Amino acid sequence: MLREPDLFRRNVAGAAMLAWPVLEFLAFLTSPPGAAHEPAVFAGRPAQVQVSALLFQWGTIAMIPAILGLAHLLRARMPRTGNVGAAIGLAGAASAVALFTTDFYDLALAQTVPAEQAVRVTEAAGALGGFVYGTLLPGFLAHVGVLTLMTGLALAKAGPWWLPPVTLMGVVGPFLTMGQAPYVQAIGALFQLAAFGWVGVRVLRMPIAAWRAA
Repeated sequence: MLREPDLFRRNVAGAAMLAWPVLEFLAFLTSPPGAAHEPAVFAGRPAQVQVSALLFQWGTIAMIPAILGLAHLLRARMPRTGNVGAAIGLAGAASAVALFTTDFYDLALAQTVPAEQAVRVTEAAGALGGFVYGTLLPGFLAHVGVLTLMTGLALAKAGPWWLPPVTLMGVVGPFLTMGQAPYVQAIGALFQLAAFGWVGVRVLRMPIAAWRAA
């Protein structure tokens, strides 16, 4: 497969489209309860915090080849939409990857300093302009890029009409259920799996000639 670049890229793109929502689902299931990074919760569940953070990080990394694959599907039919969506989505995914490293710092603070001090440090770091405007907010561009690409697929008749709304439900789901039990927040990832799973399976079944022609 490594000697056939088109086959390799098709398989990586299709697998990434399936891996991203699955990893996101598992990340939410294993995340510690609560909407805030409370030091007592983090200190009491160090292994769970690390597993969840890694799953979120790996899932976000999987977004990168998935976004490239979605853009490739629009290369012939809607190239401008594909290029714009990919540019926005890749910038957002690259920023979002860095966000999940903060869980490890929150865990280290919870384990080494008093809870009140850990909260103050976390709040101070979260209020820094460079973090807010350079990392946190740009991370949400990943969702904007993905929605742009899914809308392009629907408009180009390369996918069903329900791809954009189902993807949007997967995006807003975790925010609407913030603070609830992890298994409730994980439901949003199931919507992502429905949308990206449909495209991913189609990509993996696509003949190489059709993949090249997009």
